[in-house]
Amino acid sequence: MFCGQPLSNSILSNITANGLIYNVSECLECKISMTHPFPSDEEINSLYSSENYRTSDGTRFNYFVEYLIYLASLSKKRAIEKHVHLGKILDIGCGRGLFLDIMRRGGWDVVGVELNKETASYAKIMYGINVYTDNIIDKSLPSESFDVINICAVLEHLKEPNALLFEAHRLLKKEGLLVILVPNIQSFEFKLGGEKWFHLDLPFHLFHFSENGLVNLLRKKGFSLKRVKRFHLEYGPFGWLQTLFNLSKIRFNLFYDLLKSGNLRDKNGVFDYMGIFVTLALLPIYLPISLLFSIFEPIFFKRSGVCTFYLSKDKP
Repeated sequence: MFCGQPLSNSILSNITANGLIYNVSECLECKISMTHPFPSDEEINSLYSSENYRTSDGTRFNYFVEYLIYLASLSKKRAIEKHVHLGKILDIGCGRGLFLDIMRRGGWDVVGVELNKETASYAKIMYGINVYTDNIIDKSLPSESFDVINICAVLEHLKEPNALLFEAHRLLKKEGLLVILVPNIQSFEFKLGGEKWFHLDLPFHLFHFSENGLVNLLRKKGFSLKRVKRFHLEYGPFGWLQTLFNLSKIRFNLFYDLLKSGNLRDKNGVFDYMGIFVTLALLPIYLPISLLFSIFEPIFFKRSGVCTFYLSKDKP
């Protein structure tokens, strides 16, 4: 783990996902949890293939959801520009390049990292964005190259997140901005949902961060916390909603699968007609509950299912 101490606290055991059995255990010292055993490199490549994870054009959801993602990307741009008005941004895990295209049209110099070569090729062809398709650590880019580094819903997927954080510190300019979004395993959403928690996402998520655990880790890496954003219209209500559906013994993540684009939806075999009927019947009840929970948890308990951290690089 990050601090070298053993994973002595069992969080979840014997969870079946992707046809295999996984466990989640926590280090009591650094308050960060890990999935074990890790999927093999071959399994990871299969999980993230364009046939399973994205369509050939890099999208994952139907048109309506993709439009909401576009609006969320605009909101993310505004949030970043409250701290850094303009400059050069590195987006690690840039997907099909939508967010970077929005930033570039706003005057930013943009660079992406996307390990799935098919998805990266879409960003290059469609938007003409410079996208690296191998490990950014191996590129030996010049130190202090970027004003902003964005790591959104990526850190929990990596086998070596520690190494990426070291590299992010090296690549970021003095007093540059680091933006990290991760699920929070200490949220009430997880405590209620357990293995049914939508953002647990085994076996895709290899690490599971607590808010305090990640902040302490980042401070040790030379970053200072500027802000924590706990309410996300893009992630919060839906995380609660799908977790509630999962707890209702409807087929796991059925509603989420229904929102995917056609090819991915068909691959998941979502046409469980009874499950769809129950989902639609419960939706008017669960939707306002989910919205309220996603608002009240950050306000009254200072926690949430997903957190975004805005950090500056400390002066040497």
